[in-house]
Amino acid sequence: MVEVPQQLVEIGEYFGVGFQPVLIFDGWRVAMKRAGVGTSAAKFHAVDRHNETNEVFVLTAGQADMLLMEGGDVPTEFHLFPMELNVAYSVQQSAWHHVFMSDDAHIIVFERANTARENSNSYELDADTIAAIRSRVRVG
Repeated sequence: MVEVPQQLVEIGEYFGVGFQPVLIFDGWRVAMKRAGVGTSAAKFHAVDRHNETNEVFVLTAGQADMLLMEGGDVPTEFHLFPMELNVAYSVQQSAWHHVFMSDDAHIIVFERANTARENSNSYELDADTIAAIRSRVRVG
């Protein structure tokens, strides 16, 4: 990587497995997400939502399917679709979601820096809903 004065640019990178914040500034966080146990259809069992922020996903390599679910405190109808490379998807605040990723996938994530378990929810889905979703996932 080219050396640039730190007062001009902050560089964040991550090449490991899973989710890793790489830049935090002005209340925002940029993270890298790579395929791991939580992105596999075989291990899928729950959806999450963030109650204080949207979460933006940009697929930059590989393949990924985005799962969105309607509903308030309990997720109901689901929508599953393939993500396109280099397109920004802003999952709305409090929307239930999950991303399935191919082993070579890479996603850049933007969200409020204070996003944590304390202001987010996870919901364990029932066996029939899990089976229905898994049957339509094309990656992971």
